Amino acid sequence: MTDGLDLKRLDELRDLDPGETKYLDRAIGNFVANTPTTMATIREAHESGDTDTLRQVAHKLAGGALNLGVTSAGEIAQQIELVAETGSVDGAGTLVEELSAALEDGRTALLAYQASYSG
Repeated sequence: MTDGLDLKRLDELRDLDPGETKYLDRAIGNFVANTPTTMATIREAHESGDTDTLRQVAHKLAGGALNLGVTSAGEIAQQIELVAETGSVDGAGTLVEELSAALEDGRTALLAYQASYSG
């Protein structure tokens, strides 16, 4: 693992269709494009105390991040989900900030990974 990325996982995804990277390219593109909006929704849900939305969005984000090998962001999103399941947002503030930074790092690392094989 490097830069918060599980390179073994990314290589597995890339090898699903040898010689063809459309699936992985689309997945990376969607993650890079959608996570800023997802992060804004998480912030808004946290600030308004909307634990249902916070839990749902964090759960979906965790799955997507972990699937793409963005382990740090995925694990933080899981922690946010657990906090939201308590019916309170208490303790989620620091996690939300950590998630924002981990997503930014993850997007940068995914794009660098993509550049490494797309020439």
